[in-house]
Amino acid sequence: MKPPPAAAPMARACAVIGCKRPHRSQGYCAAHYQKRRLMAATGRLHAAWVEDAAPHTLPDVILPRGRRPKADAAPPAPKPPVSATPRMWVRKKGAAGADGASGPGAPTPAGQPSLASEQERAKATLQRWASEFRSGTRRG
Repeated sequence: MKPPPAAAPMARACAVIGCKRPHRSQGYCAAHYQKRRLMAATGRLHAAWVEDAAPHTLPDVILPRGRRPKADAAPPAPKPPVSATPRMWVRKKGAAGADGASGPGAPTPAGQPSLASEQERAKATLQRWASEFRSGTRRG
């Protein structure tokens, strides 16, 4: 009587926990072996990822996407502080300043008082534009 044939050797599983693929090299499946080679080449090899690891004993490592920032790159410049009051930047076609004047020391038009703060200038400009819009006149 012949002895029963020996069972075919069971394919060894990948060393990474939860991976169902059979191992190809050094205890890892093809995908995880490539990942190990990439981590070793870039200096990010996890200490637990050793050669010939036992099946389902190593945690999977998730690598960040995209390129790593260069070490010699300058740190980002700090953002300038934001003021509490909003600034209004208006320049009409053909006008030199925000309110149509030629500069900061330009004389005020006749009939209008001198405005001290930027907020008051913005308010006056807005009121002037609203009155021009209501009257139907256009500035050129």
